[in-house]
Amino acid sequence: MRIPQSVTNTTAGLITPAAVMFLNDSIKDMIPWLITMFFVVIADLIAGVRKSLKLNIHVSVSMAFRETMGKLITYTAFVLMVCMIDTASNHTMLLAKWGCLFIAFLEGISVIGNILKPMGIDLSMKSFLKIFANRVVHIDSEEASELVGENDTLNVIKHREKERWEHRKRHEYGAKKKED
Repeated sequence: MRIPQSVTNTTAGLITPAAVMFLNDSIKDMIPWLITMFFVVIADLIAGVRKSLKLNIHVSVSMAFRETMGKLITYTAFVLMVCMIDTASNHTMLLAKWGCLFIAFLEGISVIGNILKPMGIDLSMKSFLKIFANRVVHIDSEEASELVGENDTLNVIKHREKERWEHRKRHEYGAKKKED
């Protein structure tokens, strides 16, 4: 059964003003959060470049920007989603605010980690488990290090970071070679 053109046009004409009002309200919510996400990701890029310079790790500009652009795209999609859900719920849940603050918190941890890594301090799940075992369960530092398998020194951090970027370079080089 085919829907008559007049029904389709009438339905579209009735829905369009509501959709425009919804999108207008959503966009008003999105703009400040998109600006916030942009600056948080740029701060992470700057901290990551600083970390690489301090650890004498060569990171190509294209790889750094590719990773940054990936984060920007992911976070933009997230902001769009939470702002539209927040608008649909008539701003009763404050989902946009809390969702975007959560992302800013995660990126803040990344920035702090990038600042601390050249000093030999690694913010990882292992280090948090070690602190938890030491403070809450009252296991001494040596046993906690053995428990989580952590013997991170500055040299281990440098080695891990170099391996991470070397793996990306090998992967990128292999993809270029396959294209040729």
